[in-house]
Amino acid sequence: MSTTEMWVVVQLNGEPLGFPATLIKEVVPWQPLNPVPSHAIGVMGLISLRGETLAVIDVLQMQGNGSVGDPSFMLVLDFPESRVGMAVDKVEGVQYFDVSALDTNMAGGYVQGTITREDRLYQLVNATALEQMMAQFTDVSSLVSDGS
Repeated sequence: MSTTEMWVVVQLNGEPLGFPATLIKEVVPWQPLNPVPSHAIGVMGLISLRGETLAVIDVLQMQGNGSVGDPSFMLVLDFPESRVGMAVDKVEGVQYFDVSALDTNMAGGYVQGTITREDRLYQLVNATALEQMMAQFTDVSSLVSDGS
């Protein structure tokens, strides 16, 4: 049985990464960040967006895979307990994937598995695992409340 879901596909260092559409509150053009006095791995800074202060993360740096070199966009991720910004190189748009065809051989970290389409490998994000990984490295809510 096929289970087709909507995903927002972005690029991080040229690699396509899919986020569940339900996790994305909005996509905004990249803007300058306010520095945050923190040694939290992967936290790039803070931004005020429509009256709300958000921590902005670099998930590649958090994972120890380099960093987003020149972000063009920020995804606003809406988790049950928090809302954060995430730097991305490029936003490709919305795609529909049959998650019953997900290959979990390369799953790990915040990646729940991969799907190949037209000779291109898409990594699909597990929202819960991403939120847990972020919590391991920093308490985003404390940065936001201290930095406001």
